[in-house]
Amino acid sequence: MDEKLFDAQFLRKLEYLKIVSRRLHRGERRGDHETYRRGTSLEFADYRSYQSGDDFRYIDWNIYSRLDRLLVKLFTAEEDLTLQILLDTSRSMSFGNPPKSDYARRIAAALGYIALANLDRVGVVTFNSDLGDQLPAHRSRRHIFALFDYLSRVRCEGETGFNRSLASFSLRAGRGGRERAAAPAAGGPTVGPGGASTGAAAGAPAVVVVISDLLDENGFEEGLKALLYRSKDVVLIQVLDVDEIDPRLGGAYRLIDSENGAVKRVTVDSAILEIYRRKVDDFFRGIEDFCLTHGIEYLRTNNQVPVEDLVLKYLRQGMHLH
Repeated sequence: MDEKLFDAQFLRKLEYLKIVSRRLHRGERRGDHETYRRGTSLEFADYRSYQSGDDFRYIDWNIYSRLDRLLVKLFTAEEDLTLQILLDTSRSMSFGNPPKSDYARRIAAALGYIALANLDRVGVVTFNSDLGDQLPAHRSRRHIFALFDYLSRVRCEGETGFNRSLASFSLRAGRGGRERAAAPAAGGPTVGPGGASTGAAAGAPAVVVVISDLLDENGFEEGLKALLYRSKDVVLIQVLDVDEIDPRLGGAYRLIDSENGAVKRVTVDSAILEIYRRKVDDFFRGIEDFCLTHGIEYLRTNNQVPVEDLVLKYLRQGMHLH
């Protein structure tokens, strides 16, 4: 995987986009992300009513003398942002045509390119049964080549430990986006609610994008809760093969679990397929309800949707890509 992964026209379109955080905090360096802060920038933005504890220095006394109202000046401040991508590399991600893993890596590459083009920090961590290798977060356009090279070397193996992996990441990361230094551990889309520096700045806005098929019998809820506990702005992208959503099978089959090798013999007919589709719908509805309840942006896609459409059309309908 290299810079030729996408054509030049698509890359130019990506450079007009920006990843934004809904939970902006104080960053140590200036970037392109604006938030309201009292008195930290020369660019005046707005007023709001005085609240107990506000700094008297930012009260507009001229307005007070005319209107007898205490108003505090608001200023725009530019914040740096860290994008952390958690990429599922369990063996189930190798299924499909094209493999879900290839599709997921292209999503990661596109989002990373957008962030680096805006001089944001970008880091990637793979996971299967637990966290795998990581590409530490850096801010530099030159980091694009390291990102593409890293993604080209990702291989799918092992079982899925979604909850354990995300909990491990949340323990590694501090509140507000600081990531502690750590050695590497040995249908169409549905939109739901919802130079260089190493590591994230303390207090910098952090957006965590999780890309996975979510095929873990132990569920996904606890892992996502762990990310939210660390005050992360979470985006969940579920990637599936079309045959996993709507299989077109008939007859007797010997099914082998790609991760644990378990074997099951089944005879598939129209009644079995209807039960399967209802189960899939229930699965999707459970994810959507969880993400809506917890304020997580959720997007579901299959590997037949062009990545260009996914990014430029469907992800832009959400809250974090503008």
